[in-house]
Amino acid sequence: MLRFKPQVRSLCTHLIRLNKQNFGKTLLLPQTPFGPKIPKDETRDTLIKQLSQDLYEWQQSAKAGKQQFTLHDGPPYANGDLHLGHALNKITKDIINRYQLIFKDKLINYRPGWDCHGLPIEMKVESLGKKYESAVEIRKACREWAQTMIERQREQFKEYAIMANFEDPYITMKHKYEIDQLKIFVKLIENGLLSQQLKPVWWGCDTQTALAEAELEYNDKHKSVAIHVKFPVASDDLYDFLKSKDHEVGSGDLKLLIWTSTPWTIPANKAVCVNSEMTYTLILNGEETLVVAKPLVEEVLKLDDSYKLLDIEFPGSVIEGNYYVNPAAEDSAKHPVLHGDHVVETAGTGLVHNAPSHGREDYLIGKKNGLVMDSVVDNGGRYIVSALAPGFKQLGDAKVTEIRTNVICANLLQEKGMLFHLNKKFTHSYPYDWRSKTPVIQRATPQWFVNVEKIKPYASEALSKVNFYPESGSNRLTLFVENRSEWCISRQRVWGVPLPIIYNRETGVPVLDAKVTNHIVQKLDEFGTDEWFVVENDDISRWLPPDMDGSKYYKSKDTMDVWFDSGTSWSTLRDNLEGCGQTDVPLADVYLEGSDQHRGWFQSSLLNKIIYSGTNGTSFKPVAPFDSVITHGFITDGKGQKMSKSVGNVFSPKEAIEGCKKPRTPYLGTDGLRLWVASSNYKQDVSFTPEVLSRVSEVGKKYRITFKYLLGNLHDYAEPVAYEQLSDLDRYILHTLHDLQNSCVEFYDEFNFSRVVGAINTHVNSILSAVYFDVSKDCLYTDKADSLRRRSIQTVLNEIMKTYLGLLAPIQPLLTHEVWSEYAKIANLQEDSVFKIDAGFHKLPDTYNNESLSESFANFFELRDEVFRIVERLKEQKMFKNKLELEILLSAKDDTRIYQFLRANESYLDDLFLVSRVRLVDNELDTSCDVNGEKVSIRVHHSQDCKCPRCWKFTAPAEDALCGKCDEVVKALE
Repeated sequence: MLRFKPQVRSLCTHLIRLNKQNFGKTLLLPQTPFGPKIPKDETRDTLIKQLSQDLYEWQQSAKAGKQQFTLHDGPPYANGDLHLGHALNKITKDIINRYQLIFKDKLINYRPGWDCHGLPIEMKVESLGKKYESAVEIRKACREWAQTMIERQREQFKEYAIMANFEDPYITMKHKYEIDQLKIFVKLIENGLLSQQLKPVWWGCDTQTALAEAELEYNDKHKSVAIHVKFPVASDDLYDFLKSKDHEVGSGDLKLLIWTSTPWTIPANKAVCVNSEMTYTLILNGEETLVVAKPLVEEVLKLDDSYKLLDIEFPGSVIEGNYYVNPAAEDSAKHPVLHGDHVVETAGTGLVHNAPSHGREDYLIGKKNGLVMDSVVDNGGRYIVSALAPGFKQLGDAKVTEIRTNVICANLLQEKGMLFHLNKKFTHSYPYDWRSKTPVIQRATPQWFVNVEKIKPYASEALSKVNFYPESGSNRLTLFVENRSEWCISRQRVWGVPLPIIYNRETGVPVLDAKVTNHIVQKLDEFGTDEWFVVENDDISRWLPPDMDGSKYYKSKDTMDVWFDSGTSWSTLRDNLEGCGQTDVPLADVYLEGSDQHRGWFQSSLLNKIIYSGTNGTSFKPVAPFDSVITHGFITDGKGQKMSKSVGNVFSPKEAIEGCKKPRTPYLGTDGLRLWVASSNYKQDVSFTPEVLSRVSEVGKKYRITFKYLLGNLHDYAEPVAYEQLSDLDRYILHTLHDLQNSCVEFYDEFNFSRVVGAINTHVNSILSAVYFDVSKDCLYTDKADSLRRRSIQTVLNEIMKTYLGLLAPIQPLLTHEVWSEYAKIANLQEDSVFKIDAGFHKLPDTYNNESLSESFANFFELRDEVFRIVERLKEQKMFKNKLELEILLSAKDDTRIYQFLRANESYLDDLFLVSRVRLVDNELDTSCDVNGEKVSIRVHHSQDCKCPRCWKFTAPAEDALCGKCDEVVKALE
């Protein structure tokens, strides 16, 4: 726990008692109305408004013409209450903005956003129980729900004291935003980047829509049914080859052994893949002979020890080109053995079953080899009975993601003698729908894809110019882009921006004509996007150019991927879309979001920006919408678990601010929550526990006590003392303050706020509390008001005050504003907020940097520590009650640096050692120590003088008499 030294508290108590002895009125006790407790309720609400919306509006006019700083807000989803992740995100952004305002004197452009379309809101609206007659009604209900959530979240965000343009946020469901997004979509067609393809995509069976990679969550404990299946070889070539190698196999006894963790795809099997360059062998059990990859044969034999390895090896190219049958299908179809680069020797059997409608590699190989692309699964993830081969029709419309269905498939194979091994509890990582929290499948459906391959080089070049914090983000985002060849942007839902595509009614062929699409977008601008969902069965002429017959076409029912929605948000950073799209420099200084956005918003924003910059498929500009990308981790509990309602480890930001009874946490206030954010190493996962909050609370209290001390002792501060007239201690403190400021500015520039807090805490505890405040208190309270030493200390305290206000303001806006309100009266300052200083922050002069003095004090503190150890031993022996009873004798050679330091600062060594008197003597003393190679001898004993009733030091000539200094001060006051 952070506390001031006991001597400070005990002396204050003693000095208050002196009032009863008529000496209290002669003391210069601290005076300030600034309280030790955090303001609550109405006071806090007033401060928050002044420091958020009001301050944002003020700087928009006051900083007009100044260099602009733009932090572009990644839009949170408009559904539900805010959680701690939102607080971490928004507060981190606000710290950056406030730092830029104060330290860089910039105009801040920060416009919060909200992401409104998509499945979660549509599902929420449908769950409310109301029956909707049309898509338009559903969209209306979704819009109303989203708007309600925006208002709720906006008020919650304001509780964090976020300086932002909350009165005019960008909202993805607003008409202008949607139309700009549609104009960017038109660019896809203009640049030849859009195509419709029937190919496997991730599919949510419960939500019945295609899903992007960024909409998946991986469950590392997913259990699947895994099987090894035997497909009989149906061509003579492989039999003949083996016969030529003296391994004749009976007809029908040679089989290909495959392994799969998706038995439900066996009814969709169209091929088996091998790697033509891998080595294969045979295993035999007396009845049948199985083909297995040589590197994997040992693992296979562990599953059934009745099989023996045959002494034969051959390349995969020998198997390639053969055919096999699927007896469970009960049809006469023969399927080919094909080469596949994706076949590896690290898992399975080295032979991979291929279902081109249900796997991406399967699809590519199937397309290359002309395999039939027919899905046997419907939108809900159930078998289409009419699409199943005769032998599989008994599966009915079973749901393919259920364990039961996969076990039934295995049993069918067992009945046909095709099952080699069954594992009902194969545990592995598997993708889940991030909204329904259920397993997804890959399923071939007609979807719209962006050709990322064509713009990938420009995107990679753009990323090479971006700054990443942490630096690892560069490789992560670059790899996501480079490993992506296309982007599925169509979704089969109602609540979203419509795909403005029409199809020929007779052929079903889509019309990909930029002029036609642009005309449709103009009509959407005129009618609104809801109108697109009005059913028009016979004629859609109102959407088409005059020379097109509306009766010959029909509209797409698909909507856009929500990542395409949010990925066009950079269009809000200028007055118009054209101004955003053709820039040669990044539109935003900073994008900051969670680390999951490398595959989400960061990537979609980059790709859409590149897309819009192109002209007729050429001249793409390699410019990202962001100059810097910062990522933060996620919130976990003390065990490192992700916070979840089901686990019961969730804290809300409101609970963090106001405190809880169970588990017991302190009242933090808004600044306390912000201090938790700033204290955390947000670039990795952040732990949130009651213990962490208690530590944060103590740090916050220490800041208030520090400012209270500063304000109290500056109450009669007038003019500063020239640097040359300051004591060595005063100049040393200014040196540490200069070093602190430079370090913190560097940390702020690197967005490393936990190091800012760490540096400030170290300075408060090790320099101010442990040294300067203790050393200075006697002078501040008991010297003459205008003594040089007292005014010198006040000069330093004033520098500490201004520096600390600046350093803490981005993190603690309420506290620093509250302090400023009192400090401005003392310093006669006109600005009503620390954030409104015209020349930016208080920059300390480089003359304060004094390394040689710092080295001298480092040596002195070694000596001081040794003396304190001696004092502590005496205290343990109960030789004294208070350090002020003591006198210290020190001896060192005249030519040593430590002696010269002691002699130069002899006048206040008593304060430096926190005793009544320190004397430098020539003779050898009881104890000696080494200080950086120089010997110092030490004696600590009781002072022979009496206790002064005013300053409490044992320097008075007699009982109840004042010491010389106090006597002089009191007489001057008479």
